[in-house]
Amino acid sequence: MPLLSTILLLLGPQATSLPGIDGTRLAPGSACYAVFRGARELGATLQTVEATEVDGVPAWDIVVHQRLAGGAFDLRDHFVLRRTDLAPIRFDSRDAAKAARTGHPHTVSLAYAADHVHGSRTAEGTTTPIDVALPGPVLEGNLWGLTFGALPLAEGAAFRLPFYQYDKGLGSFSIAVTGSETVKTPRGPLEAWTLAVDPGSGAETTYLIAKADGAELGARSPGGFSTRLGGNCAGLG
Repeated sequence: MPLLSTILLLLGPQATSLPGIDGTRLAPGSACYAVFRGARELGATLQTVEATEVDGVPAWDIVVHQRLAGGAFDLRDHFVLRRTDLAPIRFDSRDAAKAARTGHPHTVSLAYAADHVHGSRTAEGTTTPIDVALPGPVLEGNLWGLTFGALPLAEGAAFRLPFYQYDKGLGSFSIAVTGSETVKTPRGPLEAWTLAVDPGSGAETTYLIAKADGAELGARSPGGFSTRLGGNCAGLG
């Protein structure tokens, strides 16, 4: 295995953009993924990308809606990101399963600026404000596969990407291209890069990113969880 080349993308305070991320690689459309634990299908995730504008700036409007175990888990994340480099503009999240169990809304709402992120989180009938200073540009830590597909992936490449995530706070993704794999998809077999992704927890997830267009083809996570193109996304969106 060749030595890893290193492309450092962890940004300093003076940075004004997210170099290396090419958000124009994304394309409008939707993809449905079946979610498994081992051989057991648990549910599905629908990922939708639409083009929009925010104050005249081209942006992507992205929804990732996952429903598992007949609705016992039902989480919908909504992102608005600058189209050029996926810098986050807005994020909101709705946990319908927790809301149904508790009788209270479970939501998150964030707005990003150059030097801070602010918003609120509501759970169990209590709303908690969020106001966090940012050391420089960050990515939205809840969006994984689409973000990785916007990188200049190549044999032996490695990346470190800064993020903010409302549960974890500031952190970084460590990403290494570990090889290639042929992935069976509804469109036929496709060649993919295999990525080892660590969000700072020490537990790596393998992402499969199409070589041709950067599309997310699936993932394998610790604990036997995996996703693959296909599944039933009726009622998601």
